[in-house]
Amino acid sequence: MRNWKPHSLSLLAIVFLVQAACFPGTALALGSSSSHDGPWNPDHIDRLPPDIRNTVLQRCGGRAQALHYFGTYLNQSTTVRLHFENVRCDGDKAFRRGESCLHEEYVAYGRHYRLAKHYYGPCDD
Repeated sequence: MRNWKPHSLSLLAIVFLVQAACFPGTALALGSSSSHDGPWNPDHIDRLPPDIRNTVLQRCGGRAQALHYFGTYLNQSTTVRLHFENVRCDGDKAFRRGESCLHEEYVAYGRHYRLAKHYYGPCDD
C-alpha cells in the first residue's frame, strides 16, 4: 500500500483548482450533458421509419413538428401508432373530426411498414 504524503494531496488539490480555473466550462458541460429536447420538435418526425416519415411529411405538405408521443411503438417495434393530435404541420392542417383525432397504426412487413388501421378516436389517449 502506498503512503500518501500531505504534499501529494496539496499538489492534487492545486491541479484540480488550476483545471477548474482554466476550464470552467468543462464542469458545466459535464453537469448538463443531456440535450434539451423541446416539446415541438421535428426530430420526433425524423426518427420515424422512412416509410412512415414520408407519409406524414406528404400529408403535412412539407415540414412537420411533433410532441414526444406522436409516434409510439408496440409489439417490439413491429407496430407504430401515430397520434395526429400531437403533430403540427407547416400548413393549417387539422387532423380532427369534432372531438376525435386521427390515429393510424403501421405494421412492419419485412423492412417496410404498411398502414394497417386508420381511425378517429379520443384526442387524449
